[in-house]
Amino acid sequence: MAGGAANEALKERITRLENFVGVPEDDEAVSLSVSTEQHAIELVDLRKILDDFMTETNARVNNIIEDVMSLTDVVKINLKSLEDEVALVKKVDTAMALVSLSQCQGQGGGGWSRAPLLENRDAL
Repeated sequence: MAGGAANEALKERITRLENFVGVPEDDEAVSLSVSTEQHAIELVDLRKILDDFMTETNARVNNIIEDVMSLTDVVKINLKSLEDEVALVKKVDTAMALVSLSQCQGQGGGGWSRAPLLENRDAL
């Protein structure tokens, strides 16, 4: 009987280990150490894939940042050009108004007329 009780205790311990470790799904049982080693290799491969992905993603993000900075510089240049053109138009418009005003006053009327202003604008 003592042998039967020992067998039962051994079977119970094996059952607990199988529940903890897992039961092989087929007849080709793989030891826990081999399975752990395979998982470690897979983890190393996954880590390399992740590192490559992160390196590639960082490069892409840096390229996007450089593109945005370049675009910002181009927009700044275009805005500066537009500001210069607006300032030039304002100067020309002011000069034309002064010329028109002096022409109106030179005609002896003393009044101000918009007609010479429009004529001078086409001339410029």
